[in-house]
Amino acid sequence: MSVHDFARRVDYATALGLVLAHARQTPQPVARVPLAQATGRVAAHAVQATSARPPADISALDGYAFAHADMLAQGSLPVDGRTVAGDRPAALAAGHARAILTGARIPAGADCVMAVERMTRGAGDQVAPATALAQAGANIRYRGEEFGAGDVLVRAGQVLDWRHVALLASQGMRDVAVARRPRVCVLSNGAELAADAPGACADSNTPMLAAMLGSACARVRTCSVASDDVAMQAAHLRAACTGTDVVVTTGGISVGGTDHMLDILLAMGARIVFRGVSIRPGKPFTMLEHDGRAVFCLPGNPGAAAICALAFVQPYLRVLTGAPADMAQVSATADFSADAPPDTTGFIPVSMRRGPQGWHFVRVPTAGASDIIAFSRADALLAASAENPVRAGQVAWAIPLHAPSALA
Repeated sequence: MSVHDFARRVDYATALGLVLAHARQTPQPVARVPLAQATGRVAAHAVQATSARPPADISALDGYAFAHADMLAQGSLPVDGRTVAGDRPAALAAGHARAILTGARIPAGADCVMAVERMTRGAGDQVAPATALAQAGANIRYRGEEFGAGDVLVRAGQVLDWRHVALLASQGMRDVAVARRPRVCVLSNGAELAADAPGACADSNTPMLAAMLGSACARVRTCSVASDDVAMQAAHLRAACTGTDVVVTTGGISVGGTDHMLDILLAMGARIVFRGVSIRPGKPFTMLEHDGRAVFCLPGNPGAAAICALAFVQPYLRVLTGAPADMAQVSATADFSADAPPDTTGFIPVSMRRGPQGWHFVRVPTAGASDIIAFSRADALLAASAENPVRAGQVAWAIPLHAPSALA
């Protein structure tokens, strides 16, 4: 059987497994970035606390610190000064209280704090509880109650956001080691992309894929070859492989007379990982390896290219950066039923609608593999197969096309 046809195409699960296996075997370069630029990046290593938090016993509020036994015995205590955050306070004299501010260290000899509004201050600078005396230990945040020195604050592979930035900054850290953004080149090809071609077509795939893969933490550059000339395509493809971790082509991968991508890559020494996938749309999707880098050859039809990038290239990039392969999928009750031919996985664009009983998937009409407006009307992409058909009234899971929070 020829490698140029799809007789040996693999199923969806096999293709995805091969894609992820390659990503897991690929070294993950590391970069250090300032904390302010760490949001959305993936921690390259586990990060441990360098000190306990709080670093000492501190007051949880503005008030007075005292020995509980002294206040219980005497009813009121003279105030011997004030402690503020940042002080290293002297020990509290026996039988005395001390004014204390939020975050200030508890002086030795004190084991209770009461809020200033729950105390009265009388003659002789004496303070006494205006309400019931708090219990011993009240309103004290003890050293290390959040975490201790050496505790893991951020695990390797954690996608960082503002919460982790605050946590690391609390330890005096200014930067963090993250997985370097994969360098991706997106290359489209075809004589129909030339502005003066009869029946010229605008290149929507290149900007679409650059935007999509850029949102997956990749550094993307693009190239459009508006020609079917083999030598010209080969020169651009060799350039695309220079200084990149991943190459994504779109168009020229089927079995037509002007589909040259596979021949060019094989002539360059690339190895086929799989040739074609039993999905609809997107059957021509092919993966090769060239000098250790992944080369993903997507169909030229925009809808099919988008589906292949969402289903395979994005998970690859996520694993390459140390993140989980799966995006957080969304679930809802299907409003329709859908089957797929044997050994084929069909991808269905769906919108989400909120009903009295929760969220529902509604099928978005589509004209097929070239349809791009369907994606602008959809919220998610639902997979249907003979083993996992979609049934009206049953819960299904789908790949979101934008942030779940935007579905409100």
